[in-house]
Amino acid sequence: MKKVIVFIFTLCFIFNLSADASERGTTIEDGIYSSILSEQRGLLIHLPNAYHLNKSQTYPVLYLTDGLRNFKHAAGTLDLLTQSDHAKEMIIVAIKNTHRTRDFTPTYDESYNQWGVSGGADNFLDFIEKELIPHINKRYRSNGFKVLSGHSLGGLLSIYALQTRPQLFQAYFAFSPSLWWHKGKVLKQAHTFYKQKKNLNNYLYLNLADETGHMLSSFEQYRELLGNQTRLGFDYDLEFIKDENHSTSAMVGQNRAYVELFEQFKCSPDFAALGLTGIDACYAQLSKQYEVNLKPDYLAYRYAAIKAITDKRYADAIDIYTQLISTYPTRTDAYFRLAYLYEGKGDNTLAIKTLDKALKISLKENVENNKIKTFRAHIMAKLPEQTCETAKVYVENGKTKCAL
Repeated sequence: MKKVIVFIFTLCFIFNLSADASERGTTIEDGIYSSILSEQRGLLIHLPNAYHLNKSQTYPVLYLTDGLRNFKHAAGTLDLLTQSDHAKEMIIVAIKNTHRTRDFTPTYDESYNQWGVSGGADNFLDFIEKELIPHINKRYRSNGFKVLSGHSLGGLLSIYALQTRPQLFQAYFAFSPSLWWHKGKVLKQAHTFYKQKKNLNNYLYLNLADETGHMLSSFEQYRELLGNQTRLGFDYDLEFIKDENHSTSAMVGQNRAYVELFEQFKCSPDFAALGLTGIDACYAQLSKQYEVNLKPDYLAYRYAAIKAITDKRYADAIDIYTQLISTYPTRTDAYFRLAYLYEGKGDNTLAIKTLDKALKISLKENVENNKIKTFRAHIMAKLPEQTCETAKVYVENGKTKCAL
């Protein structure tokens, strides 16, 4: 009878470790009155999934124009990519529109007055720089690295901001940018901008869908300018997106931009081979390049640990994962990988303890944990049946085990 009761209790424990189905991350409605624009501006804020779990962690911030239209796909895509370790976690600040044409265009063109009065981009960028960014930095845990993301006229704004205020953001995304605006005024400005000798420590992603006419011709002119530029510190990715149209280029491009930006933060194999020392050196270099105090991200540690494992430096790999857990104590994956190393060196007891921590954290992090359960069962099946104090006994896989 006792064995049956214990078995039932164990089943309940296991099933309770299954993560509940709930939305990842947090969405907040925010707003700010702009004295510069003389109006209230609505904001949608998306906080990363682990934002409330680790109060010491800070994040890059992505400022998203056409906020109401682009918020859901931008936040959902980023969360999916971060779960697969293909992008950096970021705070997303989606700015709702009031006068779209006014805010996104750098010059006045009376030919498009049916869209609204144009030429207010500098005022809008003043609002972002002097009012919005301080507001976000005060309310949310930002780390100083900023991205501006825009589509169509919003993409034009991103390009204009890069060329006039490169220090305002570290990265710029421009999806199907309207570079033709006002007879290509921004294109003419770009000729001078890319000939400058000063270092340009920025990243740019831009794309174009299957588009023709002045969208295509202006984009091709900008591609030629980028191909000929030689400014130190500057990197970019440019893509033509086949089988997509102007309306969908932002959704597809946001995915690609996140991934390509993430590549900018990867430490070289030479840094990875140096372990913890190499990680610190790599991020000191990145911090200097982007003029922001950047801390090593999760994957910097993971890649260094993988390099150590490849080189059969297993003790170093354990040290790296231990430091990773100290820095990111709410990442389930870190505990899982450390447990894998313990199992490899034959320390099954420590592996089980680490997996049990991973299971508990997976509930808080709201991530799937089936692989953890499977690996735990694999290790438990290898352990001999034990004798232990009655209060510590339980049954798993038909064997008597002792609570650790």
